[in-house]
Parts: sequence; C-alpha cells; structure tokens
Amino acid sequence: MRLLIVEDEPGIALMMEDVAIDAGFEIAGIAGNMSEALELGSEADIAIIDVRLGDGLTGPSIARALFSGFGLGVVYFTVNPGLIENPEAVVTKPASPEGIVDALSMAAQNARARTHRVASGPTFH
Repeated sequence: MRLLIVEDEPGIALMMEDVAIDAGFEIAGIAGNMSEALELGSEADIAIIDVRLGDGLTGPSIARALFSGFGLGVVYFTVNPGLIENPEAVVTKPASPEGIVDALSMAAQNARARTHRVASGPTFH
C-alpha cells in the first residue's frame, strides 16, 4: 500500500514516514500543503492528513479532493477529532506508533475493499 503523508511539520512527517515504513507501507510522498498533496495523489492508495496545516483548516478539503480525484482512503491526524465528520480513521495527537499503524491498516483494508468492488464490477442477483 502506497501512503501519502500530508503534514507541514517536517519532524512529524519524518516520524510518520519511519513508522509507516517499519509497518510495511511504501511512501508515495510527503506534502506540506494542498497543491503538493494533489500533485502526489495519483501515486498513493491512502493518505494520512494533518487537519490543520499552516495554511489553515485544509485537511478535510484535501481529503475530499484526494478521495474524489484518486479514490484515496484517508486517515486524519488531529488534536481535535471532533472537527471531523464521518472519518474513515483518525489518529489523535499526540500519537503512538501503534495508533498510527492501526489507523493506516484500517484505511488500507478499506482501500483494498473499494478496489476489489470496483475490479469485480457490479453484482447481479
């Protein structure tokens, strides 16, 4: 599973990268803002997105764009999970490596299920 990390704090982005690689994920890229995330979106299967980037509360907007444009599964990374409506997975800051891996694994499982449904085509009864 290829992971896009959307985080504007380099130290946190590198920590997430290390945790994800140790868990077997391939890193598609690290983006610090919406335009970088959209440039890298086609390279990923799932994304972990900081809800509040330096350019404002853009995490949900990035998530919607990555899902609608590329079908990416999304994990939100946030101090305040109450800001997110209907999340696929959320990691609350400060996060443990286990919490990050659990959320990424859930998003990866959901992404595989979506891919399988699309590849299988419609089911007729």
